[in-house]
Amino acid sequence: MTQISSSSANSTLTIVSLADVPQYLDVVTEYLHGEWSDFPHWAQKEYIRQRLIQRISSRGRQCVLIALDENEQVVGTAGVMRYELSDVPERKYWLGEVFTPRHLRGKGIGTALVKACISRARDAGLETLWLYTPDQQGLYGRLGWQEVENREVDHELVTVMQRPLS
Repeated sequence: MTQISSSSANSTLTIVSLADVPQYLDVVTEYLHGEWSDFPHWAQKEYIRQRLIQRISSRGRQCVLIALDENEQVVGTAGVMRYELSDVPERKYWLGEVFTPRHLRGKGIGTALVKACISRARDAGLETLWLYTPDQQGLYGRLGWQEVENREVDHELVTVMQRPLS
């Protein structure tokens, strides 16, 4: 469990593994479905739920982290997963599913979650994390990510980025 004071939000965030607080599984599933249900893999809530369960059950290098506010409400999520894009075998571990509700964006919650994922991945011995994003290259660039390529994923142009952890 990590506590982070977020001065811009004037509150304290607690970042925890969803594996430790599985009662929030349905909330996270709803958030992810609500944000990305237009994309094929995100159209089915049960697919999202099973994907999350698989990761929190693995207890290995994969994880799902959530941010809780002072009222213990979920205010964001992010995770580390294997082979989000699987066409390049060397790109094994990916940051993904970074989400904060629209009305809470810009308050540092997503950044805190990304940093917590990076720290956890580094502690697990990973050398590199990968991600893809259609529109947050600037944010990730400020957090040390480097652009690698532009490509299409699910009919959307995205930038693949990497973050060395050593």
